[in-house]
Amino acid sequence: MDRKLPDACLQKCNYNTYTKDALTRMYFKQDECPLAAMAEIQFCAAQGGDHRECCVRNGITTTIAGEKCLTFCDQRPGKIIQLDPSYIPCFDRFENIKSCFWHDLTRFRRA
Repeated sequence: MDRKLPDACLQKCNYNTYTKDALTRMYFKQDECPLAAMAEIQFCAAQGGDHRECCVRNGITTTIAGEKCLTFCDQRPGKIIQLDPSYIPCFDRFENIKSCFWHDLTRFRRA
């Protein structure tokens, strides 16, 4: 499926280059990839899946943003949320979220 990412963002649609640092650079406009592409990159990283169960187990909701952080875990098609500064605490759990994407991907491939 063509997600229509700008060329500057294509490399971020890879588990190894999808990092908190890369997203932070986008947020502060220090990257050629625009922040507007973040939702598509997140969708790509999550393989369009719902990873909320794993995210809850991994403590994603324990930030001051609480359950809002589960937005990053549920990347099923059509689940587009306009992000605002209240989501910033969720980035403290970025690696936990990312590990759920990997965990669920490898678990479903074994099944």
